[in-house]
Amino acid sequence: MNTDIAALPLPLRGEVILRDTAIPALGLRLRCSGARTWVLFAKLAGRTTRETLGNACHIPLAAARRMADQAAINAPLPSLSAPLLGSDARISELWPHFLAVGEAGRWKPGTIRNMRSVADQHILPSLGRTRVRDLTNEQVAQWYLDVAARSTAIRMALSTLSGLMLYAEDHGLREAGSNPCRGLSKKWRGQRGHLLPTATIRALWAALDQLQTRMPDACDAVRLLLLTGARRSEILSLEWDWIVGARAVLKDSKEGPRTIWLNAPARTILDARIDKSSSPFVFPAPKGNGPVKVIDRAWAAIRTEAGIARLRVHDLRHHFASVAVSNGIDLHIVGQVLGHHEIDSTLGYAHLASDALMKSATRVSKVIDRSMRSSPAVQGKRRQPTARVSGGRHD
Repeated sequence: MNTDIAALPLPLRGEVILRDTAIPALGLRLRCSGARTWVLFAKLAGRTTRETLGNACHIPLAAARRMADQAAINAPLPSLSAPLLGSDARISELWPHFLAVGEAGRWKPGTIRNMRSVADQHILPSLGRTRVRDLTNEQVAQWYLDVAARSTAIRMALSTLSGLMLYAEDHGLREAGSNPCRGLSKKWRGQRGHLLPTATIRALWAALDQLQTRMPDACDAVRLLLLTGARRSEILSLEWDWIVGARAVLKDSKEGPRTIWLNAPARTILDARIDKSSSPFVFPAPKGNGPVKVIDRAWAAIRTEAGIARLRVHDLRHHFASVAVSNGIDLHIVGQVLGHHEIDSTLGYAHLASDALMKSATRVSKVIDRSMRSSPAVQGKRRQPTARVSGGRHD
């Protein structure tokens, strides 16, 4: 097998598997999406099964061969051995095995909680009794429309179902490349940018002033959300030890470690809180030793006080990003400030960047236009000859 994994050509469609010449049970799966993964083949109850070993770009061939040798010595754990379910396995039967892989260290605890939630609410009730090998694109498309009509968690639900189907492929319960979720968008890439009206921001700030003494934690949290563009979970889970000068350094967030940049107004809010705090958390929960988890009731009261019928907490993050982009700040910088792992997450605000560029170009063109229009007149006045009288007529 060629040891330069990154140089191997990808298939135009679906996937191909290259077997290792030294250890035939070891294979390299190349997908048209760009994924390069080590897989291990084994015979179990007369069936050929596949087990994913990991990303081939991060695991050298020699290491993959050692993993394959070790796997041959140690039988797979029954709790993770999905192929034991058989070809008639149903989605509800496969789900615990798929989840066990993530719980073994593949996913973050928050991701596992979200996946459990969407599975319990949206996947298992509707599709749980369907045989894994029988799930079709048409069924998934109808399920997608049904869930999207009643829940905002459709993207997480679709991503979870898609991962479950890929897991089924890896274990021989579906044909390779047959994922029925393919073609449905997991991530909306439309225009995300939305500037809140100035009147809305003023009304919101006035409501926070009015309710400050009644619910100081929620009001301070909302102010920080508006001033930093951080996610709600990032602000509510803040610990004092994470704050260093003008930065809050988070060891973990939705997309990994990141920094929240604290401007002067945000630092003023935090300075006022730390003087009265005896907890390691910036926003300690009223009961227990952890931080505040939700502010939904307080947010509803704030909106009522402000006279704002519909406004999500997450809209404050969108507003922060929209203000930045519409004022000419580069999308890459905005993405770093927001903690986006990929630029794709920031591209939803690109239309605002275009608007800012258009306004700038328009201002420049007006200056040039005025210069061009005024120039001949000025030159004409400077060159205008003095009238002379000769023979009773003007020259």
